[in-house]
Formats: sequence, structure tokens, C-alpha cells
Amino acid sequence: MSSEPGAAPSSEEPPHYLVQRVREALAHDERVSELEIKVKVFGRKVFVTGPVSTPERRGAIDEVLAEVLPGYEVHNETEAARLEAPEGSERLS
Repeated sequence: MSSEPGAAPSSEEPPHYLVQRVREALAHDERVSELEIKVKVFGRKVFVTGPVSTPERRGAIDEVLAEVLPGYEVHNETEAARLEAPEGSERLS
């Protein structure tokens, strides 16, 4: 079993190991750097959900997963945060 970044996972590698590897990659890769992403693996399918801070980071998730789990079908169901300007002004006293 190889633990090299980008190495293809072993077919015997338990799903919870794959989940942990994906979560660590998404947290530590500077293109994503997200900690709140939920990951589920079913066979050769990977599902990721949760909030991300920008649309660019959401797109980078697909790139990172393709590198970490080549050959897996990725379902990126994350949502980029919608940042809206506050209405009105805040009064400080």
C-alpha cells in the first residue's frame, strides 16, 4: 500500500482510509485549504459536500481528487459561500 501523494489507492485500502486521505488532501492543498468538507466513499465513487469559501476552491476540489484518487468517480456537491454586502450601516457606540 502506497502513501505517496497522488499514488493510486490500493484496491484493498478500506474506505475510511480513503476518506481520511481525501480530507487531509483537501485541508492541506493550498488550492482548496478547506476543513469542513464531508467525504463519503462508496465503491469507486467519492461524494464531497459542505461549504467552501470561493467558487475557485470548489473547482479545485475536482483537481485535487483526481490527483489523490485517480480513476474514481467524483461527485462534488460542495457549495461556495455567498458573500453579500450588509444592508444598511452598523452603528457603533
